[in-house]
Amino acid sequence: MMRRTIFLLMGLGAATAAGQDGGQLYTMHCAACHGDDGRGATGGAFPPLMNSPWVNTDPALAIKVILHGLEGPVEVLGTTYNLAMPPQGASLVDHEIAAILSYVRSSWGNTGDVVTTELVKAVRARTEDRKQPWTAGELLKEHPLPVTESALRNLTFQAFFGEFPDLPDFSKLTAQNIETENRGLISGSHGLREQNFAVLWLAEFMAPADGEYVFKLDSDDMSRVLINGTEVVEVAGMGPMGRAQEGNITLAKGPQPIRIEFVQGAGEFGIALAWKGPDGGPWQWLSEQTGGGVNPWPNIPILANDDAPVIYRNFIGGTTPRAIGVGFPGGVNLAWSADHHAPELIWRGLFMDGGRHWTDRGVGPEPPAGDDVVKSSNAPAFAKRAESSARWPDKLELDVRFRGYKLGGPAEVLFSLEAGGMKVLDSYSATADRALLRTIKTDGTATDPVAMLITRGTPVSPAGGGTYQLDGGVRITVQPSNALRLLQDGSLVLALEPRSSTQIRYSWP
Repeated sequence: MMRRTIFLLMGLGAATAAGQDGGQLYTMHCAACHGDDGRGATGGAFPPLMNSPWVNTDPALAIKVILHGLEGPVEVLGTTYNLAMPPQGASLVDHEIAAILSYVRSSWGNTGDVVTTELVKAVRARTEDRKQPWTAGELLKEHPLPVTESALRNLTFQAFFGEFPDLPDFSKLTAQNIETENRGLISGSHGLREQNFAVLWLAEFMAPADGEYVFKLDSDDMSRVLINGTEVVEVAGMGPMGRAQEGNITLAKGPQPIRIEFVQGAGEFGIALAWKGPDGGPWQWLSEQTGGGVNPWPNIPILANDDAPVIYRNFIGGTTPRAIGVGFPGGVNLAWSADHHAPELIWRGLFMDGGRHWTDRGVGPEPPAGDDVVKSSNAPAFAKRAESSARWPDKLELDVRFRGYKLGGPAEVLFSLEAGGMKVLDSYSATADRALLRTIKTDGTATDPVAMLITRGTPVSPAGGGTYQLDGGVRITVQPSNALRLLQDGSLVLALEPRSSTQIRYSWP
């Protein structure tokens, strides 16, 4: 994928002693990417220069970028850009660079001092042996940006260990770990174990003015924010980062009690929280982790063809290592676990970003790229059928063998397996109205009853007529309508009979 060119920190400025007009130079060299108003061209696809800490800090940082270029990810005002800026030192002389930066540092609300030609000349001399573009990490090590004070005061952290299928009532729990967050940022750097715990952060949110505030929350797995006892925003159900939600609340100026609740199941950990005040402006982060992440690789969208699905076989965040991702035409997607023999993630919109795994053999799980990701199950999908059972077993009860998968038609994927002697064909296709149709067929070789897990770990409620609503927005409808049973632990189970065929439709309102 060809990377677009980005001019990250250039600008044209007020006239210098050499007679150069920075505004004219900016229009000529920089406005195409950063916009005439410094907000970033093409709707913010490029980094803004307005109010940018990269512009208002030590001018040597920006001089280095213009001279030698910048590549790799860089975060500006809460958004990560992974583009590339070529070096401009050969095409711009020292007094032109000084004029550019002087203009940028005095425009659009920026408050930096004038940049002199002598300073540019000195930086050029010190870095003349530089042969490759800078990275953000290199620059920030020498020129750290000013730290923005968090709006959280008296922030404390409490950890609770155990398995939580939903956000718990923390008042009934005893914390195993209590600490103070001195930096005023929520984070996961507390020596927590890798999975099965809950966290409660308590603090005061310092509202700078009366008015309406918006909060943005993303997490792996579930989380919720309450202010003055009122729920503001929630990320429901188990699932990876990339499910960000926003919520609004009207606040009075001054300290407001805030609580941030979080549950971690299995897999990756992550939580990001930001806010905007009544006057708008950029997102201001209340978390150590910020939206978008910092990825040292380009974005490589993986897209289904108009009439055929696409397969992704690298590690997918939120499911097991042997997951098979399938993106269907129309923007419906799933990740089918060959370890648990079930679809564990279902989502819509974009399918996957191949940048991590297709660039320099990048390692680690990549989360789904789309929206409304629902973790539909988290356990082995087959068990001996027991009508009186109230809870789905955590361990495999049957001999289950995965026999592979294949494309069964222009827009269909079929997974074959054997469970307790019964051959099962689990197939998926996309419908014209952008739903996912699942068909489960069995043969007549088995004699003992078999139960198949449809969903577990995500809150589910009956909606009548063989329909169930999952937290996260997905609706499940089954035919025949009486084929599913809801256990007391919230698991949704299908009774598999020999020579049977069951259809399950996954849809979004």
